[in-house]
Amino acid sequence: MMGNTFTNNIPFKDVYIHGLVRDENNKKMSKSSGNGIDPILLIDKYGSDALRFALIREVAGAGQDIRLDFDRKKDTSSTVEASRNFANKLWNATKFVLINKTSNNNYSLNESDETYLELCDKWILSQLNQVNIKVAALLKEYKLGESAKLLYEFTWNDFCDWYVEFAKQRFNNKEIKNRQISEKVLIKVLNDILVMIHPFMPHITEELWHVLQLKSDKELLSLQKWPTQENKFVDNKLDNSFQQLFEIIRLIRNLRAELGLKPLEKVPVYLISDNDELIDFLKILVDDIQILTKSSEVFIFKPNAVDKKEFAKSFSGIISDLEVYLPFQDFVNIDALKERLNKDLKKVTNELDNLNKRLSNKNFVDKAPIDIVDECRFKLNEGLVKMDRITKKLELLN
Repeated sequence: MMGNTFTNNIPFKDVYIHGLVRDENNKKMSKSSGNGIDPILLIDKYGSDALRFALIREVAGAGQDIRLDFDRKKDTSSTVEASRNFANKLWNATKFVLINKTSNNNYSLNESDETYLELCDKWILSQLNQVNIKVAALLKEYKLGESAKLLYEFTWNDFCDWYVEFAKQRFNNKEIKNRQISEKVLIKVLNDILVMIHPFMPHITEELWHVLQLKSDKELLSLQKWPTQENKFVDNKLDNSFQQLFEIIRLIRNLRAELGLKPLEKVPVYLISDNDELIDFLKILVDDIQILTKSSEVFIFKPNAVDKKEFAKSFSGIISDLEVYLPFQDFVNIDALKERLNKDLKKVTNELDNLNKRLSNKNFVDKAPIDIVDECRFKLNEGLVKMDRITKKLELLN
């Protein structure tokens, strides 16, 4: 009203009403209760960007209260610490890009470069533009928490965990062609990430952006335009193919862990599918699969081109219409593997016995909170599946 009276202008059109920041017990903080959490303490320990991002990320919607995790004995917060770890991840990703830059020129991706893009480049650019479109739409609707979560997942998982790993393989290969294209894509994606995350983590992004773009202190990241949305890079089909690839890599890594293989111990991997499109896709990325799974070799076959009896002594798994086999004979210590699996089986059996005793106790089922009872039933079913899986593996070893 005062602004309207003295300036004849409405000072703002939109009002964002946020909820309370509650303590670790979900109680309203107040002086009389003495349950306040000192933000300066958290800032000194984790940084102001970490605290800011943690609070925004916890926002479920306008007006929804936020419960801030806090350990009063140690003066720590796992929620804010997770955001601090995210800032470290961003810092390390920028360090990786800077180390692998072969020129101080801030070159950008142009149309002529697009013909030289590899599949992983096209995938990350597709993901980047989809995130760009979604975050821009969410911010217009003041959905800050959803925006922060989306940027977190894309930056940590897609960019740092996957694309940077692909880039490492390419930079470590002296015979790589069009290395500059890889550098351009890295810089392009990281630059757009810094611009989009800037409203949530202004200090670290400002610092990293200046180092990445070699800008003077007079230029500010906060004054840069929002990244251009390039729909031509969006490829949902390619996204689905890469998601399936990641599931395959995770399965191979899990099978290696079950075999008790150390990183330096390499075994061949056999991938079998009658999906021609998937086979063609995997063959293009076979070298990446080999390196990312620490395999000695990766063989890709159609079902009619191989006798599955050859894989009788293999740990295996299925992802959609693709079968994965890791042979263990002649590659692992069978006796040591049996001993480890028998220990796992004994542990699971004891856990199942305890759960069965609890669930067969009528007083427990009738009087315990329903969520506790449901959790016991879930753990029982989960344990039965695990026991069946271990038993089948032991049968293979005998």
